[in-house]
Amino acid sequence: MKKRIPLISYFIICIINISFAQNECNCQMALERLITKIEVDYPGFKQKTDGKFDLYNNHKALVIAKSDTTTNTNCIKVLNDYVSFFKDEHIYIETSIKNKNENENLGESKPKEKEVDGKLLASNVFYIKIQSFKYDNITPVQELIKLNQKKIEKSKALIIDIRDNFGGTDDVYQPLLPYILTNPLRIMNVEFLSTNTLINGLRDYAMQNVHKDSLKAISQIEDGLKEYKDNLGKFILYDGKKVTIDTIALKSEAPKQIIILANKSVASAGENFLFSARQSKKVKILGTPSMGVLDYGSIREFKFGCENYTLYLPTYRSARLPQYPIDNIGIQPDVYLDDTVGDWLNFALNYINE
Repeated sequence: MKKRIPLISYFIICIINISFAQNECNCQMALERLITKIEVDYPGFKQKTDGKFDLYNNHKALVIAKSDTTTNTNCIKVLNDYVSFFKDEHIYIETSIKNKNENENLGESKPKEKEVDGKLLASNVFYIKIQSFKYDNITPVQELIKLNQKKIEKSKALIIDIRDNFGGTDDVYQPLLPYILTNPLRIMNVEFLSTNTLINGLRDYAMQNVHKDSLKAISQIEDGLKEYKDNLGKFILYDGKKVTIDTIALKSEAPKQIIILANKSVASAGENFLFSARQSKKVKILGTPSMGVLDYGSIREFKFGCENYTLYLPTYRSARLPQYPIDNIGIQPDVYLDDTVGDWLNFALNYINE
């Protein structure tokens, strides 16, 4: 399957960090610089403030007033208060400033639960749990499927449990798609917000392997950036098309019925999996609406002039917008499981066998 995140975002991994000379900031300065960065570089700013700009300005004014009397130790709360307006879990801030009580009363750490697991259940149903799509789980998922390939192929149904899966990378679930899909996938493309940060970063990245005296190479780089420079402040559709049709080679032997268990804690790449899987004619999603963190993606590290803080921000928006938003709405289940359903796995087995 083709990569969901376009090549340009891999460039951005390397280049976003060069935007500012860094220095220590007091809370008022940190907030001021954070606001500027969000208003210019956050691809969701315009849509998130559309029709409620007065509400945004009031929120901003209140937070600015609070920053005047906030110590550096407590400033992270003020910065988080500001970004909370956008209700986007893909925006977050880290600080190097330690609270003196931070390491107290940590207690004993609990043993971690196995994130990737699988087994054959009664009634010839195979069960797979993937609690995270983080990069570390690419190999465990591949190995699980390889080890149990015959069992999966001969099963009448497959239950995929992704409850509490906050996301990671789409690469983790790729080996599952040949078993669960019935038809080609329609994949919505992404749009990058053209800003000086993006343009300068792309230029610096491209120049890394170019001799400074190579005028032809430098000219070619500038030509490649022309569309972004001509459309500063606007969105650039990657690859020039909104939809990609991805034809995946399906397994000749595969379960006839697919159940996916998903709850409110499924987000980001977890939701991308739901978005793709539900296009299959044999998939049913059981559970609750997911978290709703999918409209803006490819989180990258941004420096905004304060060495004691680091901002993580999405770099693109989905071409679904504004017609089909998912943020703060979530992917809806086919069968809603209310709080009277205690054992979701048992419910899924009964659903399959009815």
